Amino acid sequence: MSKTPNYDSAVKKILDQLVPGERVCVLTGEKWLMTDEEIGWYKKFNVPPSKYSPLTRMCLVNSNFVLFDVWYNYHPETGKPIVSVVHPASGVKVLPDNEWFQKDFSEYGREVELKRAFFEQFYDLVRTVPVPAYYNYVAPENSIAFISLGDQDSYFVIACKSKRTFYGSNAFDVEDTAEVMFSKNVQNSYNVIRSEKIYNCLFVREAYECTDSSFLFDCRNCEHCFGATNKRHAKYLWFNEQLSKEEWEKRRAQVDLSSSSVRIEYEKKFADLVNASVWPENFNLNTDKNAGEYVTDASDIVHGYNVCPGSQSVHYVNHATPVASRDSYICAGIYGSSDCYYGLGFGMCSNVKYSLCVNTNGIDLEYCNSCYDCEHCFACVGLRRKKFCLFNKQYSEEEYWRLVDELKCAMLERGEYGEFPLMNFSSQYWKNSGSVQLYGATEEECRKMGARIFEPGEAGAEGPDANAELIDMSTINDRVSTEELVGRVFFDSVAKRRFSYLKQELELYEKLRLAPPRLHPTRRIQQLYSEMNMPIFMKIPCQKCGKEIVVAKNNNYPVREIYCRSCYLKYLEENN
Repeated sequence: MSKTPNYDSAVKKILDQLVPGERVCVLTGEKWLMTDEEIGWYKKFNVPPSKYSPLTRMCLVNSNFVLFDVWYNYHPETGKPIVSVVHPASGVKVLPDNEWFQKDFSEYGREVELKRAFFEQFYDLVRTVPVPAYYNYVAPENSIAFISLGDQDSYFVIACKSKRTFYGSNAFDVEDTAEVMFSKNVQNSYNVIRSEKIYNCLFVREAYECTDSSFLFDCRNCEHCFGATNKRHAKYLWFNEQLSKEEWEKRRAQVDLSSSSVRIEYEKKFADLVNASVWPENFNLNTDKNAGEYVTDASDIVHGYNVCPGSQSVHYVNHATPVASRDSYICAGIYGSSDCYYGLGFGMCSNVKYSLCVNTNGIDLEYCNSCYDCEHCFACVGLRRKKFCLFNKQYSEEEYWRLVDELKCAMLERGEYGEFPLMNFSSQYWKNSGSVQLYGATEEECRKMGARIFEPGEAGAEGPDANAELIDMSTINDRVSTEELVGRVFFDSVAKRRFSYLKQELELYEKLRLAPPRLHPTRRIQQLYSEMNMPIFMKIPCQKCGKEIVVAKNNNYPVREIYCRSCYLKYLEENN
């Protein structure tokens, strides 16, 4: 028996009349083709069709996605600084996790106003109820960590399980490493992207089981290589030139990466080498053709991006990891969930729609934010172990469903129900959000999607000593010691942000014989993202055989030599 009979009847009329065809996004003007498959998702979730293009929807969802930004926010009662991934200029309040989990935010419950615009009411609630500052799943030890899965002695890591690691994102079982993303089992290394089983390596992309090497792209089982691309089981390569052990060691001894100018020189050489290398049509493994990018051992994936093994029937999703999900559409940051629709932060959830951020162990939630172990809730923020709540107010089961039916009917009539909140709801600095960094949205497009445009340092985001003397990095010598850098405050003119070095971080660079990076940490991680392929896809011919293939765009390497899978494998066989 339907719990919302009036809404079900109203939306059925809309869905029964829905036909495929060209549509125009009401926010951006982008045209797209609404297919039978897309209509099938609307019918599955019993929702009206979106007025926004799929790209716009992914931008809206990912405007809330935490990529890599850390700020000072402030305790709403005491004003005490709190390090958080939430920008204070967003207006979203935060509390330390241990304090947040001790509170019951049902005290913020309020009556729903059926005749008032829903998103106005929801915005007020989202800006009133605090959210956790860290969102840690496992309490980190002696670390500055966010969305932690168990970090020890690590600093500024997000969604990681690490030890003695600095500036990492989505990295697991990583130790004594800095600047690492989407990687596993990495030790004693630096600047690593999408790699596994890496030891004592610098500047590594798409590598597996490599040791004692630097500047690797698409390599497997390589050791003692300095500049290698598309290689398998190689030793003593120097920018793809085969050397003897003695000659390789002689050349390696002559390159001192503890010099900043030498480091920059070889980073540029490596970028040129990668740009000239052969790229596969995608980096998927054991999955459907045209599933997306970075998809592994999954089935029925469409426009997937970073999808983990075991996932099934997830379309237009990104970061569906580390636990498999299924039967979900237009999602970001989803793990261990099923039957979820149009949102982000689905953790072990089922039948959740329009999730605004990190809902965990939820069942049948709509338009909720930061709710844990809740069922049958609508437009709630910060609740734990609750049922039948609307705008954080508790109702009986009967009264809840009556009000939800009335509210969804009113929202449907006003054209509100079925859409995700605009970018003004985001807790992130717009320029560094997933909308811009992953999907390439411009400032003009972000404004059309409702973004609040502010500068990174607004509202005290740079901290209580923001007026400290700032040192221009261009005045620093080519070679510097730990003593010269530690305790000083530097300014990144591109990021428009100040930063300092951690003593432990500098000690790691000394151990690796590497010049410290001269960018704000956020820019360092952004540069790693820019080297990865994007979740935006296009059709091109294979540059070997001419067959049409679907490939992902890449910011750093827009013009690449890309082969279809069969031509790429043949190329590897011929060149290894």
